[in-house]
This record gives sequence, structure tokens and C-alpha cells, in this order.
Amino acid sequence: MRIEIIGGMGVGKTTLCNGLEDIGLRCVYEALEKNPYLDLCYQDPETYGFYSQISFILGNFHTATQQNEDGKITFFDYSTITDKAYASLFLKGRGRQIALDMIDFMEEKEGRADLFLYLTCSPEAQLERIRSRQRPHEKNVDIEFIRNLDAYIARFVHMAEIEGARVLTLDTEALDLRHDTDFITSLTKQIRQTFQTPFAKVVPGQSRRGTVSAGNDFVAMAEAV
Repeated sequence: MRIEIIGGMGVGKTTLCNGLEDIGLRCVYEALEKNPYLDLCYQDPETYGFYSQISFILGNFHTATQQNEDGKITFFDYSTITDKAYASLFLKGRGRQIALDMIDFMEEKEGRADLFLYLTCSPEAQLERIRSRQRPHEKNVDIEFIRNLDAYIARFVHMAEIEGARVLTLDTEALDLRHDTDFITSLTKQIRQTFQTPFAKVVPGQSRRGTVSAGNDFVAMAEAV
């Protein structure tokens, strides 16, 4: 079973996963550093935005199918809903529609997440967190970018809920996701009671990172045409 974590920049996706791992639960992380178009996308979205988003979309689905454990719950620090929001923000026209259609097709093929954890906080708090972590591709991100991304995420969350998706919203400004073990324990207890399914556990040496190789291979072929 698959639980995907929704959220824009700096809302606490990785921090929540770190807290879950602290109690032994398995999380899979998006491989940002493996996307060769990521920095270029922020510098020149018109030229590289499509390549970057397609790499993430295909890579994330590939990771979800490879890393998900049958009969156990695995957490992923990314989501199809967040992918839709980024595609809508970075892409226009036909490129945007291709990306959104691809996500819908892959969800039909591979299945939607069993539960989405939707993390929210104020744009001001997000910007402060973004500045403190100093990721190169985020250095020019401003409050308007964050607000636009959050608006797209909220829109796609609403659409998913209308379609019957299970969504649990968490206000991360009011929570200490890393150190509040009582909250983490309560959250996981609620999930376990809902699904009556055990959690996948952290295994030493097991990969915690996703891959974008499937997407990169596709993009490389497209560029060569």
C-alpha cells in the first residue's frame, strides 16, 4: 500500500518522513539530485520545464511500483498531486496537457495512492524554511512562486477528494513533525486502524531514494528525435 505526502516547498515532507523513520517506518524519497534538468528548469522553464517534469513524473511512478511492498504500507515523500501542481506551474499549452494526461494515465495503470497526507503551512513559513536549507535550485524562489504552487496544489487536492481520494490534512506550522513522537505515534495508529495493514519497516542497506532514470531515458530519446 502506498501513502503519498502532498505539499509545496518547505512544508515538511522530508521532516515528516524523518520522524516516521525515527520509529522504524519505511519512507522513500524523491531523487531531486538525479534529475539533470532540475536547475535548468528554474533558470529557463520555457526550454527545460517539460523535460524536468516528465523526468520526475515517469521516475516517480517507476519508483512507486518498484519500492512499494505488497501487503505493507510504505510512505513516499512526493505525490502525483504535487507533480500535477508543478506541471501546471512550469508548463503551458500542449506541454502542460501532455504532462497532466500522463499522470492521469499512469494513475489508471498503476493505481492511485491509498492515502494522501496533505501538508500545509503559510507561504511566509515556507519561504523561511527554503532560505534556511539553501538548495541551489531554490535560491530564486519568491513568495509569489510559493503562493502560486500552493494554489495549484489546493486545487488538485480538491479535485482528488471529489473523485473519492482519501486525504488527511496536517498543518505543519502547528506541529513538530520531527520531535513530537506522540503526534507521530497517534498519526500512525490512526492509519493502521483505517487500513488494518502493517507498515513496511526500515531495513539497513535498503534504498531510500527514488529514481528518475526512467524519465531521463525517455527525455533523452525525445531530445534525440
